[in-house]
Amino acid sequence: MSRSPIPRRPVALMLWGAAFGTAVVGCSAAEPEPAGPPTAGPLLSVSQICAGLFTDDGGKALERILESTEFQIRDEKGNPEAGAVARAMEGAYRSGAKIHDAPQPVCRIVGTDKDGYRPTAHVMFTAYSKYDADPADLPGASARGPRVWRQGKSVDVTFDCVSVRVGSTSDIPLQVTAAFQEQWQGSKGAAALAQDYLAVTHSAALAVAKALGCVDDGGLPARAQELPPAAGAGAGAGSAPAGRPAP
Repeated sequence: MSRSPIPRRPVALMLWGAAFGTAVVGCSAAEPEPAGPPTAGPLLSVSQICAGLFTDDGGKALERILESTEFQIRDEKGNPEAGAVARAMEGAYRSGAKIHDAPQPVCRIVGTDKDGYRPTAHVMFTAYSKYDADPADLPGASARGPRVWRQGKSVDVTFDCVSVRVGSTSDIPLQVTAAFQEQWQGSKGAAALAQDYLAVTHSAALAVAKALGCVDDGGLPARAQELPPAAGAGAGAGSAPAGRPAP
């Protein structure tokens, strides 16, 4: 099955619902996950979840979002480390027109039990190129820098990667979107956690940019606070960008 045009948020939601058995409609929050051990594996620290993705400010922000300092995983497929995500993005770019069918790695994070439910979140990574994107979203020779999109408990950070390792160029960059979504009705929500959502997403995106060897880290700043203003319903915009479902 081919992937839908940029950006593929509905795919992320379907993956989330399939993985956790939750009902997802549009961009609304799903029912929280019932408590119970996700796996028989041990409790992990934030640095051990999808190793390398959530460091420094991003790791602290994730702990605040899920109100947890220990985490579990559903399975190893939901626990990709930064290098594995980078390899998947590189492979997608190198596949040419087959990028439509390329894997979209998902880091699935499950916090500790909260009154019978487990706080959950995920970050999904998607690669785009000239074969799979809205032409208006590809920067060509003049990169526009990273882009941020918000809606409720969701944040996307998109960057353009020029990399010798990947073979991507300024004319035909590898475009990567890190898409974060929290799904826990008991959370403090976007009003209180908006900057933490951004910090987690930025941390994951920057880790992948570094692993890919992107020139100038794909234009991503060292700190989330230095990212450009966000677009999207959560940022006060009136409509979703091209390819987005309307809120």
